[in-house]
Amino acid sequence: MNFTRTVSNATPSEGEVVTATTTVTGAGNTINWVEDTRPTCLNYKQDTAKVNGLPVAVSSLGAGTVRVSGSWDAGTTQTYEFQYTVGANCTREVAQTTGVSYNGTTASGQYLNQGPAYTIKKNTTTTALDAVGSLKGGVKSTLTARVLGGRAGDLVKFYKGADEVGSGALDAAGVATFAWTPSNTDAGTFDITAKFLATPFALESVSPAQSIAIQPGDQTTQTTLIIPTTALINTDVVLEAQVSPFPGAGTVTFKNGMTVLGTANVGADGKASVVQNFNVTGDKAITAVFSGAPGFAGSTSTAQTIRVSEPGATDVATTLTLDIPAQAQRGHYIFLRANVAPKATAGTVQFFSGNEPLGNPVNVKDGLASQSYMFNASGTFDVRAVYSGAPGFLGSDTTGTITVTDDPVPGTGGGTGSAGMFGSS
Repeated sequence: MNFTRTVSNATPSEGEVVTATTTVTGAGNTINWVEDTRPTCLNYKQDTAKVNGLPVAVSSLGAGTVRVSGSWDAGTTQTYEFQYTVGANCTREVAQTTGVSYNGTTASGQYLNQGPAYTIKKNTTTTALDAVGSLKGGVKSTLTARVLGGRAGDLVKFYKGADEVGSGALDAAGVATFAWTPSNTDAGTFDITAKFLATPFALESVSPAQSIAIQPGDQTTQTTLIIPTTALINTDVVLEAQVSPFPGAGTVTFKNGMTVLGTANVGADGKASVVQNFNVTGDKAITAVFSGAPGFAGSTSTAQTIRVSEPGATDVATTLTLDIPAQAQRGHYIFLRANVAPKATAGTVQFFSGNEPLGNPVNVKDGLASQSYMFNASGTFDVRAVYSGAPGFLGSDTTGTITVTDDPVPGTGGGTGSAGMFGSS
């Protein structure tokens, strides 16, 4: 018996249909069946078997084999054809042999590794990067790449110029994403690309570059919480926050855990405050959350604890006396003083004009709290002082009035405002 065997393409690609053809000649023998052998990753294409160019049904189909049965005179040339589709799981760039077996009335044989061999090519891939749009330092954006020729789990890397910024794995639809937050140091114009990395089954490909301008990000901020460490139940407490650098806009939301206590606008000095009255005792974990403002990123303070308690049986009532001048000159510092009687050795005093805090809470020492303050507007102002209370001392408050004029106040020397801010002494 003489065999001649060919394949239509010895280096096919995934998904391609190939034809294996075997020609048999041998006098004095009748062929009962012919079985074609190929790599198992090549899938037989249904109803494509032919003998001498005519369709014929397969008599059996096994793993890597397909058989046709009949009665063919080998005294004349007999041609057997089988078509296969190259599967996705075929090993790439490695020769994989094919062969043929037959059975006849006078002879039979197996030629399983006689070839020709198939060498499956790696997939040619294409990678496209979705339109990136605008990017800004500190703002998260999603980079999306779409790959043809890859498979789920394959890796795509994203680049800013030559610098890798991150990577993502392909999903079943051939899409990979990466959530990228450029830093402020990334500001500038760069080529953004996506690169599909070569695998044992597919070749590398890179998307066309997109020239993208990355805008400078918002300036980072720090929010600092200024609150007393203790408070009495059903007593007003001032919660204040300082945002630095001063954003001049935005809001600060004060929270007890996840519960919102209040929200206040941030002033030109970067401060915001609310008055809170706790009606339940216990420790309160307070935070201040700055919303952000044009050019300034949001920030959250470190949590601080206020311990709210009932007045103790031994707590004594206090009287708060306000010591302020009757008159002051606009734009000049004056001293605001408050005396706690009997002399408390702890707690704070917060000075107010209406609901507006005048500076930060001031620690009480030997019954005295004192700070300097400058009014920037003329008029008559109600000044209120609130003592927070402390272990052994109940809270108290008092009010007074001050008139602020544009003219120098007699007896003050009429000098310019140059005093610093002072704490209690």
